[in-house]
Amino acid sequence: MKNLNSILIEGEILECPKLSTVSDSLERCTFAIGSGDETPAVPIVAYGRLALRANELLDKGSSIRVVGRLGQDLESSATMDTFRLWVIAEHLEVKPSFAHRAEVA
Repeated sequence: MKNLNSILIEGEILECPKLSTVSDSLERCTFAIGSGDETPAVPIVAYGRLALRANELLDKGSSIRVVGRLGQDLESSATMDTFRLWVIAEHLEVKPSFAHRAEVA
């Protein structure tokens, strides 16, 4: 049986996305989304062209849908007794903002 590593999550961006460059000049955009009061913030990471596009389009409070896979922070896991997971984005969809639509109408 093959393993499936896929996740779909919707929510609002909790703080402004941060763009950085990692090894080999690869762009990385990181942000966290929340999908309700009783759920924890979920860290999201996008790479390459998706990272550049996310940095252009997203801002704090943006409503988005993320399709991706789970990734693990191996450095943190090696030095601590706990491990940290995040979602590596493969597809981002910005949901329409009703406040913005009202301004346009």
